[in-house]
Amino acid sequence: MLRRVSCIALALGVVLTTVGVAGLAQVRQEDGFFLAGNFESREGFFETREGRREGGVFGTIGLRIGGSERTGFRVELRTLNLVNEGFKTEQGETGVIGLALAEGTRELEYDPKSGELRGAFEGILHYELIDRLKGYRPQECKGECDRFEPFVEIVKGEFIGRFREPLQPAPEGKVELELEINYELAEEVLGIIHRYWVIVVVVVDWSLFESSDVLRIQPVFVGSGPSDPNRSGSAFNTLMSYAHDMWNRCASERCIKFVVNDPIYVNNSAYRTLDSQSEAIAFMGTVNVANAVEIFVAKDMSTSLACSWGGGACFSGGTASSKVVSCDQQMSVPCPCPSACTSYCPCGSCLCGAINPYHLAHELGHAFSLPHPTSAWSTSTLTSVMEPSGFCCDNPNLQSAKNCRNASNPLMYSSLSICSGSVDIND
Repeated sequence: MLRRVSCIALALGVVLTTVGVAGLAQVRQEDGFFLAGNFESREGFFETREGRREGGVFGTIGLRIGGSERTGFRVELRTLNLVNEGFKTEQGETGVIGLALAEGTRELEYDPKSGELRGAFEGILHYELIDRLKGYRPQECKGECDRFEPFVEIVKGEFIGRFREPLQPAPEGKVELELEINYELAEEVLGIIHRYWVIVVVVVDWSLFESSDVLRIQPVFVGSGPSDPNRSGSAFNTLMSYAHDMWNRCASERCIKFVVNDPIYVNNSAYRTLDSQSEAIAFMGTVNVANAVEIFVAKDMSTSLACSWGGGACFSGGTASSKVVSCDQQMSVPCPCPSACTSYCPCGSCLCGAINPYHLAHELGHAFSLPHPTSAWSTSTLTSVMEPSGFCCDNPNLQSAKNCRNASNPLMYSSLSICSGSVDIND
């Protein structure tokens, strides 16, 4: 039985713009249209155990419109991301609060006469305070133990919206949507947030093709600044270029992109070499950017940490609190490879040198909520980049359709950028 402890109410003014694409004149309306856009509100409130807290929200909504005016429109809720910067509680700062749909899309009832949309949904709620107070789920490792999975809260609710004008998808056009969302907490971990309400105005693009999903990246290096000769981050651009390549291959399934911020520098030499998990967590606590996944890059790691993590790890993947910790040694693994790493090298042979170009692409897969594949039923694909590797061998240079479909993070936002690759594994 659900306990009514949480609610979100949103009123969205949505402008849906259809994007014309050359050569699409023969695309039939029955093939579908996609509505997606980003929104931000500065006014809203949380109801908590300690009273009301003010707080706006930013995020993304995505719908798919199938059918036609003749056959009747079918509407699916494909994306609903809500993010708040967090607030102070008696137990500490919540950290970034993120809500995303649980796995799968949600079909909505659509009434063409009233323009009303209605349907149930299930979402995943997380905030960083959960990690600090509850820790992470126990790991079952094969090869690198680089994924620290968070505890999350589950919400169930109802999606109610109304188009202000009749829904008429076309290569050019606009439509407005009013939206209200109510949810209740089905499974709690801390249960701090009891209710949330916000009014939002949204500008949304409407396209014959699904818009791209973009994740913002915030690199964090150790040093006094870009002119510091001893700064960390020398491998980041190379690793990021391989991550762009790997996730651009999703274009045949969906378009996934990264936007990279300028680096932030932490001037503390203690983080140049990471000796333990606790030291890595302390490094990750130095920078918090609400709208980005932070990637913390040390110069190197102790042998034991580098071997067990494969040179890096992702914490709280699939949430707005996702953070990655890595090191420049991905492109300069010591020769010969440390003997302690032998048992963490499932690819068969231990190598050294610039051998881990797809390391960051793999860790960002964890930030997209993807686990190491354990069977054909996993949400990630066997033999793909999500396979575990080790410090002395790289993750596979293969992308899969399943990885692309299942990639999710509340920080992903909508864009009209174009992808051009194709997956290596169709599954």
